[in-house]
Amino acid sequence: MLRLYIWGYLNQVRSSRMLERACSRDLEALWLLRRLAPDYRTIAAFRHDNPEAIIGASAAFVQFCREQGLIGGHTVALDGTKMRAVASPKNIAGAERLARDVAHTEREIAYYLDRLDAIDDQVARGFDDQPAHRDAFSRAVASLQRRKNRLARRQSELAEREEKVIVFGEPEAKPMGYAHAPKLPSYNLQSVVDVTSGLIVHYDVFNDANDSHLLHPVSLAAKEVLEADELHVLTDGGYSNAEEVARCETEAITVSAPIKRGAMNTEHFRPTQFIYDEDSDTIRCPGGHTLRPSGKHTRNRAIRYRTSACKTCALKPRCTPGAQRTIHRLYDQGALDRMEARIYADPNLMRIRRCTVEHPFGTIKRMSGGGRFLTRGLRRVKAEAALSVLAFNIIRATNTVGTGAMIGAS
Repeated sequence: MLRLYIWGYLNQVRSSRMLERACSRDLEALWLLRRLAPDYRTIAAFRHDNPEAIIGASAAFVQFCREQGLIGGHTVALDGTKMRAVASPKNIAGAERLARDVAHTEREIAYYLDRLDAIDDQVARGFDDQPAHRDAFSRAVASLQRRKNRLARRQSELAEREEKVIVFGEPEAKPMGYAHAPKLPSYNLQSVVDVTSGLIVHYDVFNDANDSHLLHPVSLAAKEVLEADELHVLTDGGYSNAEEVARCETEAITVSAPIKRGAMNTEHFRPTQFIYDEDSDTIRCPGGHTLRPSGKHTRNRAIRYRTSACKTCALKPRCTPGAQRTIHRLYDQGALDRMEARIYADPNLMRIRRCTVEHPFGTIKRMSGGGRFLTRGLRRVKAEAALSVLAFNIIRATNTVGTGAMIGAS
């Protein structure tokens, strides 16, 4: 069964019914399974019931490649991508939408009940012995009542989960998208790719749309897989979380990425124009004045810096429209500054990151029908991702050293 699934993912055949047909008519599948022809229920049950074993098989191939010296293990690239879940965007609903749908359904029920009352009134007066549409109206009321009951159950489920939005039918998936694109039920696939070989050394699937808090757990897991004392991680600005970068430094993981900054007001001095002095814990503004700590912002994990010189400063119109300029510096801002300094010291790092980690995602999405999972639930989705990663790594390894060398090494 595992051979069949690996062959299927290599050839973009993932459906259990399509794999069943391939076992009877595809020469490669006939040879691979020695003419065994399991039905689609047996094929689907294997992937459904053995997710941990499938994940283990993918991890075992990575270790096999390490033993053959294919993986460098010192510099890796990290990135994430959104993969569609088995759910329709119509199943995404929050409390407001559910309340609106319930109200609309109640209005429709009231409309049909009024029509039925009008028909009954006509019959009572003797105007119509066989009223038209009565049965159709009765069926419509029954159907709308079932819909109202279904919406009420969804409201109860949403209240129990204490979430703002839920994907009904696939509650572990979350609405995800890029920029202003429509938010679709999706999972977040994270992959760590070895820069030397281009092999995916670690992957994981999350239902969090934001990557900023995934840097440390994913990087640490990759470091453990590679059994490395130190690790250099190349990633993009989506992972520039000061706390996560600082945690990575404590684990001997060096992160190189640009700092993600929001839109800035070009009419006034930018925060980057304020110079921080670590020895005195002060900030020097463009006007030459010194900003000192004046409190903490606990929720954002930042320290506020201010100065009373703003009142008489000649550059105040270019600095702030308010009474005083405030600069917030994160507790772990030093980790972010060191991370960004590596990019400025070697701009080629971002080109290496892009060429290393984007290619596997393109290949996996092509092999998986445009980037869509076929199974439900995070546990089984991880197993399906493992099959995609395993198929990609087999292709990459055989293209690197050749099929004969891989067979000989095994």
